Amino acid sequence: MVEPSVDEAKFAQAQRVVKVAALRGSPLDDDSCSSCLYFLEPGNEFAFCWHEKLQVLVGANWWCHFWEMTED
Repeated sequence: MVEPSVDEAKFAQAQRVVKVAALRGSPLDDDSCSSCLYFLEPGNEFAFCWHEKLQVLVGANWWCHFWEMTED
């Protein structure tokens, strides 16, 4: 069996993004990714966050520094 290779540069970049965004695996107060403007598919357990500085798959119950209220 061949061990998978890890791209250390991409891993380090991903770690920086998580740190800058203060990405958390739990909501902050009543704010969570599922109620964020940038959560691509509201109603799903996981969806893509399309904020220009994050752009990753996130959980509906997660939260980050870039959270923004959805437009009504």
